[in-house]
Amino acid sequence: MQPCWHRLFARLQAPAPLLSPQRESGGGSGETDRAGQPRAYLPGPTPLGLLAQGLAGLYGLGALTRRRAYDRGWFKVKHLPAPVISVGNLTVGGTGKTPVVACLARLLLAQGKHPAILSRGYGGRAVDVTRISDGRRLYLKPPEVGEEAYWLARALPGVAVYTGPCRYAAGLAAWRELRPDLFLLDDGFQHFQLHRDLDIVLLDAAHPFGNGRLLPAGPLREPPGVLAAARVLILTRFLTDRHQDQLQTIQRMFPDKTVLTAAILPTGARLYPEERGEPLTSLAGQPLFAFAGLARPGVLEETLADLGVDLKGFRGFGDHHAYSRKDLQELVQAARAQGARALITTAKDWARLGETWEADLPLWVLEVEAQIADIASLERLIESLGEGAGEPCTKNSPGPPPNQPLPPEVARRFQELGISGHFARDLGQVRRILVRAPNWLGDAIMGLPALRGLLDFFPRAEIAVLAAPTLAPLFTGQPGVTEIIDYPQGAGQWPRLWELRGRYDLALVLPNSLASAFGLWLAGVPDRVGFNADGRRLFLTVAVTGRRRLAGLHTVYYLLGLLQAFGEVRNLTPPALYPAAAEVEAAMELLEKPGLAGGPWVGLSPGAAYGPAKRWPPERFAALGTLLQEEFGARLVLLGGPEDSGAADQVKEELASPALDLVGQTGLRQALAVLSQMQLLITNDSGLMHAAAALAVPVVAIFGSTDPGATGPFTSRATVLHHPRPCSPCFKRTCDTDYECLTDISVAEAAAAAQRWLGDGGSDKS
Repeated sequence: MQPCWHRLFARLQAPAPLLSPQRESGGGSGETDRAGQPRAYLPGPTPLGLLAQGLAGLYGLGALTRRRAYDRGWFKVKHLPAPVISVGNLTVGGTGKTPVVACLARLLLAQGKHPAILSRGYGGRAVDVTRISDGRRLYLKPPEVGEEAYWLARALPGVAVYTGPCRYAAGLAAWRELRPDLFLLDDGFQHFQLHRDLDIVLLDAAHPFGNGRLLPAGPLREPPGVLAAARVLILTRFLTDRHQDQLQTIQRMFPDKTVLTAAILPTGARLYPEERGEPLTSLAGQPLFAFAGLARPGVLEETLADLGVDLKGFRGFGDHHAYSRKDLQELVQAARAQGARALITTAKDWARLGETWEADLPLWVLEVEAQIADIASLERLIESLGEGAGEPCTKNSPGPPPNQPLPPEVARRFQELGISGHFARDLGQVRRILVRAPNWLGDAIMGLPALRGLLDFFPRAEIAVLAAPTLAPLFTGQPGVTEIIDYPQGAGQWPRLWELRGRYDLALVLPNSLASAFGLWLAGVPDRVGFNADGRRLFLTVAVTGRRRLAGLHTVYYLLGLLQAFGEVRNLTPPALYPAAAEVEAAMELLEKPGLAGGPWVGLSPGAAYGPAKRWPPERFAALGTLLQEEFGARLVLLGGPEDSGAADQVKEELASPALDLVGQTGLRQALAVLSQMQLLITNDSGLMHAAAALAVPVVAIFGSTDPGATGPFTSRATVLHHPRPCSPCFKRTCDTDYECLTDISVAEAAAAAQRWLGDGGSDKS
């Protein structure tokens, strides 16, 4: 439901009764221009106007507080299993949002994608998640559902349309039933509960910010400054000869945004009750009476004038107006009185009329479409969605992968971080750096870009890594790492830390624990940098604050954000691992010993240290492995640590043909070398998943209780299988019910994902 101030504003702008033969305007508090845009939203310094201004201040404070609460991670933001593009407004309606959503949907269809539109469904009776269309058939129409969502479903064959007050729940329903490639979020700029991968905001070209005032004193939902959170701005209803100044102003205000223009153009007309399509030229000279229930109904009047219609009268209704029988009788009477031979309205109003017309005067329905200029730049942005953030080092390219610029959204979030404290020395004098590594394999790999990024700020420094003995070998061969220090568990860690005193100028602590910061304080490092978390500020000389503003980003970016303590972070080097040539040669010998004849090497990793809520059932791994053996002659290798031996034994017992079982049989370096020779790894959310991504090995990753948006494989060479439930991500080790998020993933679905990678030798796929 719209906020109460939206409704108050609509009431202040409510249309008057029939005003005149030639002009029945949207009424309200002020005069309007030909486009139906109010020139003044307030009736001057009246008590009502002053009240509205006071309420606008309160509304603005609430809107800003709400946005910041989500930005800082105080409220939970949920991720759908496919990329989300939001099309939204800064003002209340009137920007042509519905035609633009339709235009984007057609663009996605032309790219070979299968999108689903998620809408609030405003104006309909349905209150729960509702499927209006699955792309093949329509299930409901107004008044059960809102006219805008219905119009989209009717105008876009091949595109599914779901509505509901919770767009996340609507998206999950669409995902379970149809598996769309991408979601289009209709009116989503203020829908913070759902993560968006691309925010597009529409601004009316004539009045981008209305009168500059917030609801209810003006049409603004939020102050213009929040457009910094968007990636694309589109000036709609753009006319080259009228709106160049507005375009240049927006480009100056937001130089880092993609600023496009769009025209909303009529494309045809249909005459009812005959239901006969006619060219637009047939409207010229026709004596017609127009009506519309839109946020800016006067736009229809301007369009009809441009088409040469002999307009005998016009009546504007409020947005989403539900037409009554009395309304229609009055419209027909007014049309007759003014000498009109027919009435004319918009396609959205036609949907609201139930697509029926029984009056004795004909009705024309005008169809429109959006045309976006320079749509190729928008197409490139959309094509990049869902791609991995980086290409890791490949087997044929042993050097580090190239630096890549940060995504704009990540760079913006980094700028919002704060720094507390100060450095004891000039950073230019830093020569020896100690990095406290995370304790888990996956986290350690996701921290590699932060480790590599230190070289951008300290190119002359030597880097030592302090890591648990089981993880220490991971850092062999990492650029800039000159020393790897085993960090024993238990009481032995404190003497080891004391031994390090006086050896390092600067320390970076990647884990968020209190103990990790205390340990670097005990080591006597004069400058100690970490996130301000878990009450450890006392042990850090410089703390990076505002980490909740990084909520929703991948953990790679989260850890990289620590480097903002040293200056602006602009680039990223994706995680990469470097098995030595001798290690790879030994791994190849190990693989060839069993004499498994057949096709590609495929790794199966059925374990996950976190708990059963991350483990796809072993019998399904076995069934999948059998399918790949039969279709591709796959040579299967079971991989994992000693704790995964139970799941691996069950898989091995149920396979139709033998597999090489290396679970618990290799050290970390040997496991990495073996993994580097796989054509594919099929795995739960685990450390080996991240290792494969960092080795450029294609991955089919199966997710349960965790969030692939935060800890998924950081590569474009991956397919993530994720069936989130309304409770996802719960991050629980065990499930209180029946692990539906895992058991919903079928063997057939996983097989199809594996086949796509094995079918052409593992080339990059989206």
